[in-house]
Amino acid sequence: MQASTLPSLRSVASHCGPSTSARAASSWAHQQARSEGKFAREQQRRTKVAEQARSFSCTASTSAAPQLAYNHLISPRPPIPSEIKSARKAPAAPAADALDASEESPAVEDDGYVPPPLTNQSLSLLYSFTTPPPTSSLSAFANRLALSTPSAPEHSLAEHLPLLEQCLIHPSFWAGVSNLPPTTTPHRYTNFHDSPLNPTSPSPLHASNSPLATLGNSLLGTLTSELILTSFPNLPTRVSKAATTMYVGPKSLAAVAGAWGVGPSRLDRRDVGKPDQGKVTRKEMAYGHLVGGVGGARKKDTAVEGAAGAGLVRWNRTPSSPARDAVLFEDALASVSRAIVGAIYQIHGFAATRAFVHSHFLSRLLPPASSSFASPTATSDIIPLLKFTNPTRVLTLTLQKSGLEPASHRLLKESGRLSAHSTFVSGVYSGEEKLGEGFGSSIKMSEWRASEDALRRMYLGGRVKGDLPSETWVSEGKAFEGVKLGEVEVDQESRR
Repeated sequence: MQASTLPSLRSVASHCGPSTSARAASSWAHQQARSEGKFAREQQRRTKVAEQARSFSCTASTSAAPQLAYNHLISPRPPIPSEIKSARKAPAAPAADALDASEESPAVEDDGYVPPPLTNQSLSLLYSFTTPPPTSSLSAFANRLALSTPSAPEHSLAEHLPLLEQCLIHPSFWAGVSNLPPTTTPHRYTNFHDSPLNPTSPSPLHASNSPLATLGNSLLGTLTSELILTSFPNLPTRVSKAATTMYVGPKSLAAVAGAWGVGPSRLDRRDVGKPDQGKVTRKEMAYGHLVGGVGGARKKDTAVEGAAGAGLVRWNRTPSSPARDAVLFEDALASVSRAIVGAIYQIHGFAATRAFVHSHFLSRLLPPASSSFASPTATSDIIPLLKFTNPTRVLTLTLQKSGLEPASHRLLKESGRLSAHSTFVSGVYSGEEKLGEGFGSSIKMSEWRASEDALRRMYLGGRVKGDLPSETWVSEGKAFEGVKLGEVEVDQESRR
């Protein structure tokens, strides 16, 4: 270093004076000393970092002081969930140990798997599959069905408990039973409709309510349609179909079956069909979870967990094949109502079935005995089903079909025409006959509502004078008086 710097110092001293040369030499030496110190400190820092890295890699022989410097650079490892710990298999034993164990005893090896605990829903599902309702519950259910009929002993199913239990078994129940693990001992899943336990048993094989529900559905549709058409003969076809579905559709039948006590009780709803809210998404709750409390859409692996549910009805939510849809609790209850109607027809005949259907399903639709008009409650039920996009045109075509004078609107009253809150009242007339009245904030709106009011009065009025077609089958020796139905309809907004 000194040898290399002396020529430069001499050259500087030769060109400068004595004082200038001394200052230049001292400055040059100071810069060289600073660079050498910086280089030495960098070498020391690199050596220290290397030593700390070596001490961090050897955790068994190093102290905790170097490791603390790197804790902020390493993200902590998340804890292993308990479900994964319980599902892990135990490590395999060495070959020598396994050989010794096999020589000592031929016991089955334990893989260390711990099954998850059973939930209330799983226990209820297993219990509902393997435990049929007691016969006392079936007898009480039969007596509840006969309470509101005119002659309870005649229409009761208390003496036909096997048939009554068949009405409570949905076809999906046996598909769920077939998926249960096999048992070594014979087991009964129902009171009267299991596979025979011995060759001499006369019990039928896996009976369900499917044939009775088909028969009951036809009877419900026939009795409801004739009552709607005779009470409202001018009703459009699409509205009469909607009214039939409203009275004997799946939702109405399920509600009636729930009132009979077929579904789970309030105590059962507390546990059954209430999966853990943290494990059910909003979509699953919207499409599978029932507020009534049976058969929640809790997903298990890739399949939706089935549910037979508590109560008298026996069913299973899980579809039996990919081509079949899942059975909702509402559909299972509706099948029970249809099957009960079919069973009453099979045991007691048409007259008892007609009285039972009128009492349990069509009580709101039956007209008053001392009145020639339709039932007021039925009228209020059907009014929301009448929807019109152009009521004035429909009214004009209806009047033209009947040979009456065309419709004309007249302004009856008005208030505040030039204000921000004007009100107009208009009436629609056929000649001098007033057909309807409506109001609105504009003249067009009042005319639109007047035409709609006239159509409602025409469709919901005019009950026919005569008997129901089924009266001939009920009353002996009674001649049937026909009723003219099925007139030509206005195609505009009448059919689908």
